[in-house]
Amino acid sequence: MKRYKKLLLVALSAMALVVAGCGGTQSDKKDDQATKSQTITVSAAASLQAAANELKDNFVKSRHLDPTQITLNFGGSGTLRQQIETGAPASIFISADEKNMNQLKEKNLVTKVKPLVENSLVLIVPKGKEKITIDQLPSVNRLAIGTVETVPAGKYAKQTLTKLNLWDQVESKIVYAKDVKAVGAYVAEGSVDAGFVYKTDAMDLKDRVEVAAVAPNDSHAPIRYPIGIVTKYDNELAQQFYEYLTSNEAQQILQKYGFTSVANSAK
Repeated sequence: MKRYKKLLLVALSAMALVVAGCGGTQSDKKDDQATKSQTITVSAAASLQAAANELKDNFVKSRHLDPTQITLNFGGSGTLRQQIETGAPASIFISADEKNMNQLKEKNLVTKVKPLVENSLVLIVPKGKEKITIDQLPSVNRLAIGTVETVPAGKYAKQTLTKLNLWDQVESKIVYAKDVKAVGAYVAEGSVDAGFVYKTDAMDLKDRVEVAAVAPNDSHAPIRYPIGIVTKYDNELAQQFYEYLTSNEAQQILQKYGFTSVANSAK
């Protein structure tokens, strides 16, 4: 009888563990089912294109999702901000400057805003062409920068040229581009003599362009990329992808593409 009772207690304990385990699994299954049926759009600064594609691929594969569940929308941060203000279905926003994110934050359109990474501004010329310094820009025929009103890289370029007392001398030579990727393309194909892009863009185009100079850090505002969740289109998948993008694993991938970590940007 004692042996029977002992076996019964062991059996009951095992059943209790199984039931407890099933409770946790059911919760996990609900989250998994939710993410497998949900879709999100991530609106990100154009300079994040290469890194964001790898981050998405890693996330999708690790969670066995359909790649079509996450759409990446790239563009100038100002343009993306305007899209979100008019109701475009973006769940996550990554801006190349703090101004555009703050404008959304002031309107309560985004939450969980935090700095993600930093970048630097460089002057590039077509591969094989003679390198020039920033001070020599008045001598070029065409200089490409992003549209100042909607492209942070263009804003930083104008700040640099103004700080160095060159803006008035080069303004008539400027070719404006819709985003920083377009600036890089203009330089790579030789449509312009030089252009201001981020360090990360220059790395992407290293076979077609060369870095001629680095803009002094004190010549422009800090190039910091904040990330936030768009409240109108928040869901479980958005929350999970946000957590992944702000993880240490994601930081390592971003650094591979030339971005610099921001203190306390990753949990």
